[in-house]
Amino acid sequence: MKIFFIKILIVMIIQAITSISYAKETGYEVELIIFEDTRGRYLHSEDWSYNDMLNNKQDNILKQVKADPHYKQLPWAGSKLASNLNKLKKNSNYRILANRRWKQKGLDREHAFNIPIESHSKVNSEKNNISATPQDADPYITGNVKLIMSRYLHFDVNIKYIRPQYGNNGKVENMVLPVVNERRMRSREIHYIDHPLVGIVVLATPFKIKSPKQNTDTTQYKTM
Repeated sequence: MKIFFIKILIVMIIQAITSISYAKETGYEVELIIFEDTRGRYLHSEDWSYNDMLNNKQDNILKQVKADPHYKQLPWAGSKLASNLNKLKKNSNYRILANRRWKQKGLDREHAFNIPIESHSKVNSEKNNISATPQDADPYITGNVKLIMSRYLHFDVNIKYIRPQYGNNGKVENMVLPVVNERRMRSREIHYIDHPLVGIVVLATPFKIKSPKQNTDTTQYKTM
């Protein structure tokens, strides 16, 4: 009986070592599209208080982007989600808020870092003067996303959707709505994170990071 449990323990240790080794050698090319439903059909159909509580809690523990020698912003040209982006742009019911593409090392939850996400054309609240109208100021987003590599791959979203509207005083005010979600995902598969106001499309493609012995240039990678 003891021999049986010892064998199980050895297998578990080998699996753990393999997992750690894989995490150290694996990077991901991440592609992200965030868009809004221009019709705002569900703007007043959701109780946002619970999500807001989650968002405020996470704001207090946001980590600064840590140095990752493999992290690099990539141009959108050549993106695998290019056709998805074009389809969304052609649909008048949706408006693109942000699209990003970057590469990074696969890191566990403790070491994973936030990627700042801002809209292409952010409208600050101080620009909304008395003569402005909600039609003059487009909704925008601000916040962070994070790729986490644990037993499964996870994508964490912690952003705010900011929508100008008329306040009780007749002036334009910003309605701030949190978008907080964490999705377990598979690499190489397109995932859609649904939300009453904001849609998120994400794809993570793994690649193998060459060791310094193989290549001293850390910007060069071998596709898995």
